[in-house]
Amino acid sequence: MMYLLNLKRYFVFLICCLTLSSTQLRAEDSVLDDIKSVYIYNFLSFISWPEDKQLPNDKYQLCVVGNPSLKSKLESVVKNELVNNLPIHVSSVEALNSLNECHVVYIDRRELLSKSELESIKSNGGLLVGDYSGFISSDIGMIGFETRGRKVRVAMKLDVLQAEGFKVSSKLLRVVRIEK
Repeated sequence: MMYLLNLKRYFVFLICCLTLSSTQLRAEDSVLDDIKSVYIYNFLSFISWPEDKQLPNDKYQLCVVGNPSLKSKLESVVKNELVNNLPIHVSSVEALNSLNECHVVYIDRRELLSKSELESIKSNGGLLVGDYSGFISSDIGMIGFETRGRKVRVAMKLDVLQAEGFKVSSKLLRVVRIEK
């Protein structure tokens, strides 16, 4: 009987630990999404789009593929903000054909797009920001988030950005890692 009582206590303890652990992981993801959303917002101020690829909108369009939490964080960051006297709109993207209207496309690590889909976005003037390993080393991705623990670092493929006609402020270049 004592053995069963101890076993029961052990399982209750184990369930409590797992619950606390998953809560902590969600909180960490929330903090990381806060950091990433501020970076994405600042990309609008420190990166200039090429003249021949200006998207014909009267607003900046930020598109999020696959991360509803980041989308809501980004919406709160850009609420009532203007960049170059233009408002900022954030949307989730389900249909890939609507990605061609986006100034910035954030692709979550859980949503892998094909190389041809990424090329299509890039050729239409979209700034590609990814959150998965190998994103910027593919020579298609432009900016990638690298998460280690509770730290978020930004890596940038400057040669890809420049080849597409984007101009990056020296202020931004000081805080990112340039990928060769």
